[in-house]
Amino acid sequence: MRINKTKAKLLEGKVALGANLNFYAPVIAELYGVMGFDWVWIDCEHGSSNDSEAENMIRAAELYDLTPIVRVPNAFPSTLLRFLDRGAQGLIVPHISNKSEAEAVAQASHYYPLGDRSSATGGRTNRLGAGLTPSEYYEAANKETLVITMIETPEAVENVRAIAAVPGVDAVLVGSSDLTQAMGMPTADKVDEAIAEVIKGAKAEGKIVGVAGAGMTVSNIPRFKHFAQQGVQLLSVGAQELIKQSGDEFLREMNN
Repeated sequence: MRINKTKAKLLEGKVALGANLNFYAPVIAELYGVMGFDWVWIDCEHGSSNDSEAENMIRAAELYDLTPIVRVPNAFPSTLLRFLDRGAQGLIVPHISNKSEAEAVAQASHYYPLGDRSSATGGRTNRLGAGLTPSEYYEAANKETLVITMIETPEAVENVRAIAAVPGVDAVLVGSSDLTQAMGMPTADKVDEAIAEVIKGAKAEGKIVGVAGAGMTVSNIPRFKHFAQQGVQLLSVGAQELIKQSGDEFLREMNN
């Protein structure tokens, strides 16, 4: 069973820096590992990849101990299971707005006695059956799996403490773009007030907080640093932003 280095880092109170992939590109996942990122956000909600393609990007991440975390397309237990069995060390589950939805995610993401995840002791996460005994594997998988629920609605902001308090939910992650829409497209300061409520609520329950979405671009490093100073530990950048910024700089210098 692989050690989840990002989860360990977060539990030490440190910031874990990730980079996203919302298209099929195992070599870029590998490159993120070479560059020294902590985790890769494999986006299968807004991204184009399916679970089989995600598995290949997970394999690429494993080459450099880059933690593969998948944003799943939905919270169905069968969906969570497929990505976990294919090697995801963490799940980002979108659109969780209340305690009961969070409890269902936690239940489906863990083995007994913490949940009812269907057994897969012969899968790739247990060396294709040549790894740990079933009881050892269940315990290790429960320990190493990182479960992150997304806060994307005013209801979720209001219920953040109840969501964060659910055993088996390790972190909450603000999806600020969807939250902005759900709030009726208010000014940025109003969205930041909601984000501050999430940070305060989650930390009051002793849970990890992440922020992603609006304004979180490579060209806006001060915003990342602002949230890190507020105790936000899960932060990430986008593949397109990384490529675009370096490309823009190259073309600007060469065309001048």
